[in-house]
Amino acid sequence: MPEKRTKRMHERELGERSFVAGQLATYELPRNYSLDRLKIRLTAQLSRTAGSVGAPMDVSGGQLLKRIEVRKNGREVLKAIDGETLHRICQLRYGTQPNYEVATAWDGFDVQTEVDFIIDMWLDFGMWRALQRFDTLLDTTWRGGITTLDLVITWGQLQDVMTAAFDGVVSADVTPQVSIATEEYIDPDAIPGEYVENREYGIRKTVTATNPKFEQRLNIGNRFRSFVIKTYSDDVLRNDILNNVKIITGSDVLKNRKGLALREENKSYCSLEEMPDGYYLLEFCPDGHLRRAVNTLGMSDLTCEMDVTKQGTLCIIEIFPVELVKVPVTAIT
Repeated sequence: MPEKRTKRMHERELGERSFVAGQLATYELPRNYSLDRLKIRLTAQLSRTAGSVGAPMDVSGGQLLKRIEVRKNGREVLKAIDGETLHRICQLRYGTQPNYEVATAWDGFDVQTEVDFIIDMWLDFGMWRALQRFDTLLDTTWRGGITTLDLVITWGQLQDVMTAAFDGVVSADVTPQVSIATEEYIDPDAIPGEYVENREYGIRKTVTATNPKFEQRLNIGNRFRSFVIKTYSDDVLRNDILNNVKIITGSDVLKNRKGLALREENKSYCSLEEMPDGYYLLEFCPDGHLRRAVNTLGMSDLTCEMDVTKQGTLCIIEIFPVELVKVPVTAIT
């Protein structure tokens, strides 16, 4: 009987990068093992002058991480998401909100001084709520065809932690810092092409008018495990924008759900006491079997069709797919 393969966990700290508004912070990620997760922690100490309107953004502080990208081989993007959304998506995946330490005094728009922020989030490559988390590890060795692997963070602006309506000024008492740690697995017996890449990105659309058939075309050729939909207007998350959502291919309707009913179901599935406002999860693998993911190979199209009600002035819907991509086997040279 063949000996069962054993993967050994390996964790390491990759250091800190300091905030520079609008600039990039880059990490060259290690390429020794199979990457399961990047652990991201943002720390800051902020103050603000008094305003007359406005409020903190959801997960206020997370907006400093304006864009978090993982790129392989220079330009191929495996992950692309903002810090605020990533924090909330982690909450949906694991049934609890990641660490978020911010004084309640930050609520509102009055003057505040020296408020400490600690915000955690995880960028997963291994698959959450799956029978085999290892199925989507990122093989960073020669077997995965990766020659370079970088984490690129785009810093936002200090003012981004408040809604656009806020008319005060936000400043930093202590320069914000981001720190990164890895969670990897040592698997010397891994087979080239064994893992499937777990790719995530965002699609942003502006709702200009109430529309019962507001459509977004989706990629075809790979598989989709799930879609997270986020709805907000004038920087405030809202539950009255998305009335219904369908996932359609040709004449086949794969999903057809009312928005509020979906949120109630999500609350149970995600093991949450309350769903975060403005978030909806369309899950195709609720039992953890990734073979149930939507296989779009051979499809002529895939569309997300939404019944939406325009609210406020700047009304936005964002869609965050989880796309599973089979990695070509790299030949040994």
